[in-house]
Amino acid sequence: MLKVVKEHLHEKYDVATAISGKIAYKFLESKTTDIILLDYEMPGEDGPEVMINLRRRPELATTPIVFLTGVSDKAKITAALSLSPQGYILKPIDKDKLIGTIEKFVG
Repeated sequence: MLKVVKEHLHEKYDVATAISGKIAYKFLESKTTDIILLDYEMPGEDGPEVMINLRRRPELATTPIVFLTGVSDKAKITAALSLSPQGYILKPIDKDKLIGTIEKFVG
């Protein structure tokens, strides 16, 4: 999925990827970002856990977070949406919907 997302976005945006929350946290210690795309299921912490931890960082408290995931289980979607992400896009990825969602927050 990371390769597909990067392929869809690389012409217009500078895209960095992380395969886990732990790697994302490390990256975000020294870099800034305009939007964060999170998968629900990742190694270690799941997407909602990562979102909670990112929101605890003052510098990321207002960064838009969008779930981009194949998880369609109603209870999991409800749990993720209760965290108030700016979006929830289901796989398979629709390139136009992905770019449209990002453009709402980043331009």
